[in-house]
Amino acid sequence: MKKILLSTAAVVATAGSALAGGVAAPVMEPIIAPVVVAQAPVGAWQGGYAGANLSWGKVGIDTAPDDLDGAGIALRGGYDWQNGNTVFGLGADYDFGKQKRDFAGNEVALKNAGTIFARLGYDANGWLPYASLGYTWAKMEATGGFSETVNGYTIGLGVERKFTPNWAGYAEISHTNFGEISSTAPGIEADMQKVKLGVNYRF
Repeated sequence: MKKILLSTAAVVATAGSALAGGVAAPVMEPIIAPVVVAQAPVGAWQGGYAGANLSWGKVGIDTAPDDLDGAGIALRGGYDWQNGNTVFGLGADYDFGKQKRDFAGNEVALKNAGTIFARLGYDANGWLPYASLGYTWAKMEATGGFSETVNGYTIGLGVERKFTPNWAGYAEISHTNFGEISSTAPGIEADMQKVKLGVNYRF
């Protein structure tokens, strides 16, 4: 009996020694989260828009001693497509304003100018500088019953800035060459310059 107790004590002591120094605790490998690189929004300018602008313009006529001038308000709408940083768009606006001048009691005025245009721009991180080319028509009137539709090409430079994902403001200057303004008085030409400040809602 004594030998059995001694043998059992030896086995227990040996097992305890092995557990105390021979079994290592498991080591957990750290979990490495994947690195996410922030990407700039793709197609931030693509889509339709509608808006309005305030303008001031002047019209020069070859035979007039002074320019016609005046303010206007216009509605604008269009659609843009985007490929990388390049933005291409088609649009139109209609100005309800009038540029006019009184010459010795005879008023000459240009009003109701509409424009259809194409524009090409560059997405510069929330800014969109652009150039445009379009076709403009308007009504020219004078005291005495003269009334004629004039038309010509328009070139413009502008910049649009997003303030929210849907709202943007823009500033633009444009030049319109109407060419000859009257079939009854050939050789008389007119042109128009405008400055526009507006807002667009993009959807």
